[in-house]
Amino acid sequence: MEFLKNPNYDFESKAKYFIMLSIFFIGTGLALMFTRGVNYGVEFSGGTQIIAQFQKTPETDKVRAAVDRVSLGSVIQTYGDSASNKVLIRIAGEATEGELDTGAKKVQQALAESYPGNPVVESSSEIVGPVVGAELRQKAIYLTVLGLAFQLIYIAIRFKGGIWGVAAAVASLHDVLICLGFLTFRRYEITLNVIAALLTLVGYSVNDTIVIFDRARENLRQRRKERLGKVLNDSVNQTLTRTLISNGTTFLSVLGLYLFGGEVLRGFGFTMVVGIVVGTYSTVFIAVPIVVYWSEFAQKRQSPPTARAAL
Repeated sequence: MEFLKNPNYDFESKAKYFIMLSIFFIGTGLALMFTRGVNYGVEFSGGTQIIAQFQKTPETDKVRAAVDRVSLGSVIQTYGDSASNKVLIRIAGEATEGELDTGAKKVQQALAESYPGNPVVESSSEIVGPVVGAELRQKAIYLTVLGLAFQLIYIAIRFKGGIWGVAAAVASLHDVLICLGFLTFRRYEITLNVIAALLTLVGYSVNDTIVIFDRARENLRQRRKERLGKVLNDSVNQTLTRTLISNGTTFLSVLGLYLFGGEVLRGFGFTMVVGIVVGTYSTVFIAVPIVVYWSEFAQKRQSPPTARAAL
């Protein structure tokens, strides 16, 4: 199946504009993270998260007023469909190592006393101590860094040139940073589900990059005298249909997960939707140009271009 017959797009000449666009998105995302702060879920920040189902449609202002009696600045938001009458209440930092369920009990009591006209018929709570939350946050960072490092090493060995691995790792890091920026902009919580999505994207993005790099390696064996930029641009065009079909079907799947997966999977689905788009883009306009620019830089220094080590 081919959507495009013999495509011949000049991706190479447009790469610098897309690199500047990436710098803009990453810079904006980092600025948002520093000014707004990263919205960590209860798994990483420590605290109590309560999902309360009321007898009838709850008024969030009254729920907030009741919860503020025991904890100021708590997060109050509707949960799931409006017909379910559920509210998410998150109290960061309330859990202690002694009695972890104290915060949940205080909230339930405050709701019963201050909002008796609409009683809670069912509730569930998730409680994480501050020590456990900090440890989970640290491990999540380690996992992401290790994933990038191991893929860099593998690709460098597989293609017999460090620049190939560096290009793939930089593209994956680019995807993670842009996804974090969008998550911060939309105020999604960084939960274990979101970390799982980010780690999935690290692997998914590098898989797409390897397909293009592998085609480039095959072309380089037959076109040794041609400029590397031209060979890589042709390789992107030759694998373009495969990229559109593979990434397009995955995008439709995760879009359905985001739209219809429910509140629990909303952050995971959003991360995957953004990540699939950004991952496809970074393979063509980040990973490939890095190899080309390094090759040109190496040639200017009159040394054998590291990028052609894949031969």
